[in-house]
Amino acid sequence: MKIERVETLRHPDYPRFVWLQVRTDEGIVGLGEVGHYGAAAEVIVHDLARRFLVGADPLQIDRLWTAMYDTLRVVSPAGSELRALSAVDVALWDILGRVAGLPVYQLLGGASRDAIPIYNTCIGGEPIPDYRRFHDDPGGLAAELLDDGITCMKIWPFDPFARATAGQYLALADLEQGLGPVRAIRERVGDRMGVAIELHGFWNLPCALQIARGLEPYRVQWIEEAISPESIHTQAEFARACPLPVVSGERLHTRFAFRALLETGGAHIVNPDLTWTGGIGELKRIAGMAEAYRRPLKPHNEGGPVHHVATAHVAANVPSLYLMETIRYNYRHVFPRLVQGLPEIIRGQDGVARLALPQGPGLGITLRDEILTAPGVQRRVTAGPD
Repeated sequence: MKIERVETLRHPDYPRFVWLQVRTDEGIVGLGEVGHYGAAAEVIVHDLARRFLVGADPLQIDRLWTAMYDTLRVVSPAGSELRALSAVDVALWDILGRVAGLPVYQLLGGASRDAIPIYNTCIGGEPIPDYRRFHDDPGGLAAELLDDGITCMKIWPFDPFARATAGQYLALADLEQGLGPVRAIRERVGDRMGVAIELHGFWNLPCALQIARGLEPYRVQWIEEAISPESIHTQAEFARACPLPVVSGERLHTRFAFRALLETGGAHIVNPDLTWTGGIGELKRIAGMAEAYRRPLKPHNEGGPVHHVATAHVAANVPSLYLMETIRYNYRHVFPRLVQGLPEIIRGQDGVARLALPQGPGLGITLRDEILTAPGVQRRVTAGPD
């Protein structure tokens, strides 16, 4: 089997996403996705297609990944280069699963659980305005999420104060205001809801510690990206001093960057992003590295539907999964319009919502016909000679 052509698609109604289809000479199509800075990554996808993919055996995933990465890292081991490589990797795993007639998680080593534990990141607008509601009615939102079986939610009430001072200073009054949504959740639902705090890497070390100590009485489940992880030793200093579990890693790329995070103790829980760090295989390798340090995996997942499902396959497999990030607005409102075959949110006898294991060979999803055939869809193809 050989790769015959690589095609990218951009839909005018969803400009954030670039979808990748890798087609073999036997008619098997693997699906990938770029979710940020798609135009730049698309150029790199087609350069990789021309230099490495067209005419190659798509089942030699690790061989192709290494060849592409070794070329890209000469210029940059991150950014659009890694997003392009990740999209290709996902598409190749999809092909492998379709050839084998098995879901990707089975090829990774099988399922480590019957369903995937999840939490809700409170992004989204109408008709599911979780972002507005965590500001305006955090207690009510927490109660609604509990009714849906969701027992952990992530919010970011301190971001406005970081923007005002570039993360260099936090007034006590602003600290109290930022604690307000957490306090409201605890007053409304008590400890039934796990509350996670996202800080987006905006703060210096003193401010990050100030926030962490303010949050300690509210028993938040974790603090995420308090300090930008490029400052790896400062990140580790924060993790040692923080009285709460620390999550970091979404902005690190490949196992090579995670080695330093793990060796310095910079995170108690690691959250690599599959589509930023190298794809399905690389996320699995990072999870294995972290497990050796007894650090669980909580993969970052705020991209598109292919990202979501590819992450679910790894989350189904790795023994060290903590929770998988999900977004109600996406899986209820956006993703069903784009793909078919999405794994469902299910509730067990305990009433807790979890993500069902993906079904079908490969990723188990395909782009909807209305996406593929919509007016205005832009296609770019790299193919071998006829």
